[in-house]
Amino acid sequence: MQERTLKTLIEFLIVIAMIFGWIAMLSVGFRGVITEHSEGSEPSEASRFNPLRYGFQIFLIATLAFIFLSRRRTLNERLSLGMIIFGLFSLCQPATIVLYRCGFQTLLVGTLAFVIISHMK
Repeated sequence: MQERTLKTLIEFLIVIAMIFGWIAMLSVGFRGVITEHSEGSEPSEASRFNPLRYGFQIFLIATLAFIFLSRRRTLNERLSLGMIIFGLFSLCQPATIVLYRCGFQTLLVGTLAFVIISHMK
């Protein structure tokens, strides 16, 4: 029983890491829109090592970890298909540049996840 509880806790923490990575991708895109219009803005020493800059890597690693640790095939398939659909929507929508900037990365992670899931037994 405790092994199952520990596995559920690990899956929950990985989902939180996935959400953090995706929000980090959005915030970097939003910050990029703001800094494009300001002149002479140099990145500071503190912002160089900001974990928000690595949102795509966090999102990718957390998604792949969730796929390999979770044995719920239908949940993994629906999650990856949802990422593919949201990535396509983000690339095709004309409303905001922030979603457009993270759309390809979301599409890439969803496609990679679906390919891995479809080849697992």
